[in-house]
Amino acid sequence: MSMTEDIAGFVASFSLKTAPAELLPRVREAFLDSFGVMLAGSREESAQIAGRWVRSQGGEGQCTVIAQLGFRTSAANAALANGVAAHTLDFDHFGHQSAVMVPCVLAAGESKGVSGRELMEAYIVGVEVSMMLAKAMGKEAQELGLHPAGVCGSLGAAAAAARIFSLPREQIQVALGIAASLTAGLSQNFGTMVKPLHLGNAARNGIMAAELASMGFTANPKIFDQQGGFFSALRAEETSEKLGKNFRFLQPGIAFKAYPCPYSSQRAVDAIVKIAERHNVTPDVVTEITCAAAPKTFRVLIHHRPTTSLEAKFSLEYLLAAGLLLRTINEESFDLKNVNDPVMRGLIEKVRSIDAPLKRETPGEGDVTVQARTRTAVFEETVTYAPGHPKNPLTWERLTEKYRACARQGAIQEPALSRSLEMLSRIAEIDNVSELMQLFVPADSPVDESK
Repeated sequence: MSMTEDIAGFVASFSLKTAPAELLPRVREAFLDSFGVMLAGSREESAQIAGRWVRSQGGEGQCTVIAQLGFRTSAANAALANGVAAHTLDFDHFGHQSAVMVPCVLAAGESKGVSGRELMEAYIVGVEVSMMLAKAMGKEAQELGLHPAGVCGSLGAAAAAARIFSLPREQIQVALGIAASLTAGLSQNFGTMVKPLHLGNAARNGIMAAELASMGFTANPKIFDQQGGFFSALRAEETSEKLGKNFRFLQPGIAFKAYPCPYSSQRAVDAIVKIAERHNVTPDVVTEITCAAAPKTFRVLIHHRPTTSLEAKFSLEYLLAAGLLLRTINEESFDLKNVNDPVMRGLIEKVRSIDAPLKRETPGEGDVTVQARTRTAVFEETVTYAPGHPKNPLTWERLTEKYRACARQGAIQEPALSRSLEMLSRIAEIDNVSELMQLFVPADSPVDESK
């Protein structure tokens, strides 16, 4: 059996009934976290623009666009808009698979009226396929600057949507072949609105590929079995021996974020916040801030002197300066008033990154040491595992707090907020996903144009 056939077989046959019992709680956490960051992101300018673009295309549908009041559209376009919302704050978990897969399965699932259990099964196969392919991307592809979440996300979303649409194995193979030619995403667009568009586009691509396949559109049905392509490191044992047997939700696990910024920065941010909280260090006495980590730890943090909110998220210098000055990193930390604050900009000039003689470990783990120097003292913190890493996990209570804060930011008020939290806590028991989506129509409140 070919690798593409193996993948299609997994997509068609996976069932929660035969999955490990500990898988369900991990997936429930991922849905809770993903809904929260999607709701908060829906009020951001990038999500609002994406929603307006979808509206401008016309047409009718039955799928909810969270970023737009009372607006329903096609499954593919709803997935696009909600996918942008899910990633625009960069607050979704490491790897970003859920920011593709949750918008994809919600839109496809709402169009078909599937149950919560069916939603979760489609989500799991999408994430598993996407993560397997991301691991198998050749170094050459990554060195070209391809963004795995955009590239592999399209293929995982095709698998997830094909599952929702109950496609037979042969059509799942075709859907994967179609999606393989729709993949996209370049790392040089990090720090702009295009980065969340990578994920929204991937969610849409998956639905588009599955719908075309269901209509008889053709593609190479053995797309992973030919020479060339992005997945030169993929081997038969990855599909036949691991897919559906070793779940990434359990090993290595899902790494959630405690702070709304890139995952590679989480340890450094946690360290500087601890320094600020524990030692009451103020910017006026700081002479230098250093951050020592393994080489290339912060390679995606490409903006050293940011001038916009989005650039600030991809700036180690800004994140450390803001963590010290504001004593936390939350979404308000990226308001333009903070980015352009003269004290903040002066503090940024005092930040220096150091390549430590350490081996770069799996993302989110490995020592990161931050020092804040004054004329009379040196304050130091080392963080080995990012908060939210499987070895330093966020509790359900902490994830619930994050969800509530994000939902309020997304203009979801009581009693809908508590009702949505209750439904998400038992998502596997929901009869129809439409019941859940009805709770996520935001109140009419203006978007903050200062961001």
